[in-house]
Amino acid sequence: MAYASFICISLLFFVQVAINLGVLPVVWPDEVLFYSPSTSFATNGHFKTEVLSGLIPGMESKTLWMPPLYLLFSGFSLSIFPDSLLTLRIANVCIVYLTALSFYFLLKRFHISDVAAQVAFVSVLWEPLIFRFGTVARMEALTAFFFIISLLFATNKKNNKWNPFFAGILLSLSALSHPIGASFGLVTLYLVYKNFDIKNIVWFLLGGIIPILCWFTYIHPNWDWFQIQFGAQLTRKQNLLNTFTLFDKIKIFSFGFGFPKIRLFIILIQLSFLSYLTFKQFRQKDKLSNSWLLFWIWTISVFAALYTSSEGWYVYHIVFPLSMGMAMLVEEKTILNRLPLVGISVSLIAMVSMTNIHWSKSNSDEILTSHFQKIERRLSKSKAVYLQSLPDPYFYLKSKRKDLDILEFIPGELEIPTETYLKTIYSRDSFVFYDETLINETIKEYLGKRKWKREEWDISVPSNHWLHYKTIVYTRQ
Repeated sequence: MAYASFICISLLFFVQVAINLGVLPVVWPDEVLFYSPSTSFATNGHFKTEVLSGLIPGMESKTLWMPPLYLLFSGFSLSIFPDSLLTLRIANVCIVYLTALSFYFLLKRFHISDVAAQVAFVSVLWEPLIFRFGTVARMEALTAFFFIISLLFATNKKNNKWNPFFAGILLSLSALSHPIGASFGLVTLYLVYKNFDIKNIVWFLLGGIIPILCWFTYIHPNWDWFQIQFGAQLTRKQNLLNTFTLFDKIKIFSFGFGFPKIRLFIILIQLSFLSYLTFKQFRQKDKLSNSWLLFWIWTISVFAALYTSSEGWYVYHIVFPLSMGMAMLVEEKTILNRLPLVGISVSLIAMVSMTNIHWSKSNSDEILTSHFQKIERRLSKSKAVYLQSLPDPYFYLKSKRKDLDILEFIPGELEIPTETYLKTIYSRDSFVFYDETLINETIKEYLGKRKWKREEWDISVPSNHWLHYKTIVYTRQ
């Protein structure tokens, strides 16, 4: 890799992160939900989701609603560095960068030229979606990291059983960061099959089973809690699959990209070009090279996972195969190799535009602080609050009101029996929402039974601003 261009690509990524990370992306409720068991682990060695205490069975004692690897990672981060959301975001920034670097070396193993591999590297780091979904305190970055590392082991030229074994372990660790990692298993399996004797697939499977068994050992004493916590999540995913139309899924897919309509158009052109080149190569040679097979297996696997999951966070994972596709187009000696330059230019312009909107035309830090101060004033007499708000004021309120009892929204408004959380809801003297159509029906009924003071306002920013949200506050009279 040419060191000068490598340094420039990396510097621009870290500069835009340094400018934005304290304020943007906006604080999501998800970050609070993952922070709670992480800081509990850092403090007392146990995963307790205290912000869901009394809402979902067992949360105040043991977190089983997600696999534990990201919580371990963030818990260790908080035990070493300052206990704050920024610590977890910086840790994710490091993981994002290491993943992009590993992705670069993976492409080099397929004899992709240095220039083309750099195109893929910059296509990952400069895409605003990577910043928007990868740097927040969630597990997308860690899931992709372990998956890419599993591919590196699966392509190691040393032909021994340990490479398939470690490829299996790392793929399993990806799934234990987030279950979506399991849907990429066919990609790693294909590389193990191509690069090692078929008998070594047994070692790949053995490596994959070991971390899963460790997770089951953790779950086993509290299987009933696991069925409620994790099972409710699966039910929600199934409901989402049946609810969203194809148009909804396309909107969810394109949401996080810089200039989403343009990016969607570029992706369609890219996949059309690559399909044509695939057909051309197959017709000439009656087979496809390993890199082309990998691209299509990877791309189809991610698209299938996105279709069945219907959540914007997971679009993070499509950036890597699409960036590989851009690298493959660079290798072509036709006008088609201009498309990657167009894609990088769109990402760069989107990055500059994001900075201009949030810092040149407005001071996002002042706007966000003012917004949180307004919520704090409205809750000045409150002792127990329920939050379902974007941006989430949890960390700000905790820093100002140590006495305030804060609970977060029931994740995705899961289908949990009302009697499970009714008493806890009745204990709240204030509620903060950002969208009243998403309020739990039990809470709606409770708000209709008493006299509440209702206040509503919009954060005063343009519609394309990342802080463009509504806030509704209910306080008991």
